Amino acid sequence: MVVDIEAIARHYGGNVCKGNALIPTPCHSARDRGTAIKASADAPDGCLVVCYNGTQADALAVKEMLRADGFITGKNGRGLTAAERRSIRQTDLARKRERLAAEEEAARQAADLWANASRPDPGHPYLVNKALEPFGIRQAGRDLLVPMVDPGFRLWNVQRIRPDGFKLFGKDARTAGLFWPHGVHLSDGRPSAGPLAIGEGFATMAAVHSATGFGVVAAMSARNLEPVARAMRKLFPKREIVMAADDDRHLTENVGLEAARKAAQAVGGVVATPRPETSPEDSSADFADIPRGDVAGRIEAARLGE
Repeated sequence: MVVDIEAIARHYGGNVCKGNALIPTPCHSARDRGTAIKASADAPDGCLVVCYNGTQADALAVKEMLRADGFITGKNGRGLTAAERRSIRQTDLARKRERLAAEEEAARQAADLWANASRPDPGHPYLVNKALEPFGIRQAGRDLLVPMVDPGFRLWNVQRIRPDGFKLFGKDARTAGLFWPHGVHLSDGRPSAGPLAIGEGFATMAAVHSATGFGVVAAMSARNLEPVARAMRKLFPKREIVMAADDDRHLTENVGLEAARKAAQAVGGVVATPRPETSPEDSSADFADIPRGDVAGRIEAARLGE
């Protein structure tokens, strides 16, 4: 079976570059082009898949997705030779070294950008539109800057938010396992009081903090919710965790809600939704979309199991 690279790119909303179909890595933004698919007669199923912003498990998931959608079939009857396996391992190690070096450079650039940024303008159009206070962020030019750290609180990346709400991460910068924290610790380093709320975006979690005063963490994407929740559980073994879900009920698959439920199950947390399950089918929302007075009530209802 000949793998149709152009058809794959069209089907998944990607593009073709140098013979590769560049498509979004599963659970990433539709603008993402982190997965490369290349036709190869030598590969057991006719193509090679590399997820530059994911893991081998992500690449295998892409292969299964391609099979399910009919772009590739089963194996062609030939396994990889020992030389081919060595070549794949060596190529994979080389790519990992290159990626780590690029991430370190991106982290240095993010640190410089953050250090030279100014206090955010409360009148920034994005903050006004979302009715948010400018805490835990900075501003460079017209862009808001949201710091992204690892569980050791080292800065690796900065999300830029333009006045129109368009968001982008640093070039070649790490995103997996990173998060934006606010109010998680007191000034003396002790954990803050109350539950810890975890959700996807900065605006969502800033809204939760404004309404509740709880410490909050923004995982920056649905796919990052479980890794970040697990990291928080290690930092706070006994702390109550509330997953503040994005309710994507307008999509065929409610990615935000399902990812929040999976993360909650992994760490013994509960899931709060911005609107009741009885709301209309087209009422997708996150916690930044609803009145602040309703935010605290929805979080408390989840804590009480209502």
